Amino acid sequence: MLQPGSFAFRPSEAQPYMTLDSLGWTTDAEAGYGNDCRVRGDKGHAIFQYTLNGEGRVDTGGQTWEVPAGCGFLVRVPSEQRYYYPPEGTQPWGFFWLNVCGEDALRMCDRIVEKHGPIVRLSAESQPIALFWEIYQAVSVDRLSDPTELSVQLYRWMLSLLRSDANYVSKETGMHPAIRQAKRYMRDHFAEPLTLEGIAASCGVSRSYLCRLFQKKENDSPLAYLQRRRVEAAVTMLRKTDDSIQSIGIRCGFDSPSYFGKIFRHYLQLTPGEYRRRTAEHPYDTVYLD
Repeated sequence: MLQPGSFAFRPSEAQPYMTLDSLGWTTDAEAGYGNDCRVRGDKGHAIFQYTLNGEGRVDTGGQTWEVPAGCGFLVRVPSEQRYYYPPEGTQPWGFFWLNVCGEDALRMCDRIVEKHGPIVRLSAESQPIALFWEIYQAVSVDRLSDPTELSVQLYRWMLSLLRSDANYVSKETGMHPAIRQAKRYMRDHFAEPLTLEGIAASCGVSRSYLCRLFQKKENDSPLAYLQRRRVEAAVTMLRKTDDSIQSIGIRCGFDSPSYFGKIFRHYLQLTPGEYRRRTAEHPYDTVYLD
């Protein structure tokens, strides 16, 4: 389970890309908490802060903005900006933050503010928030500290904020844990004779609950998802091996050649044999089905 904390990074040499200076999560900022970007020492940095509970304030552009739960802001250092716990606050301010540095960080910060304004409202399920928690877990639990690996995650996070629809919820980051585990299990074991009971057991839920979850969250069924993964694997085998079609069907989890042909044709409008022969029209080694 993740716990509040703060983490700083001090690489031995400067990097030519956006890097992570610090990040953290606090639950109890109260009277006296504040930062004035005119006097902070970390020049050339951009700071994102997102309210989880309570409320803060940010002074920017000559105005004071409320930052309630579900809202965040970006500031530059140095700048004529200030963020703080309001004197009239009645409950602690809980928030997380990311402090990033480098020319790319500043450029992207400016673009994000230009696109979304001084305050950006983000749901807890949105991709930027989900990606922050991925970074936080990598740092606080997995002890990730390599600046290059962290930078890869930072660029992904910044780009998610640059989306016009920053509240976008990706299928992976906004996914119910049981669905995520079931999908992982089916991808890893598609060649085996899987049953709904076995798939559900792999993620600790009942068969009926898993089916309801898939229908509600994915508008799909677990077995339909499994069929698509099996057909995808079959496409690759048809292109990259000389194995017989019957053998490929068995290796992809289909218990009979006729059923393999029926499902393959349902998704690709071709039989497996036709797909193998018609390489000019269908030259792809991999096809993703969704």
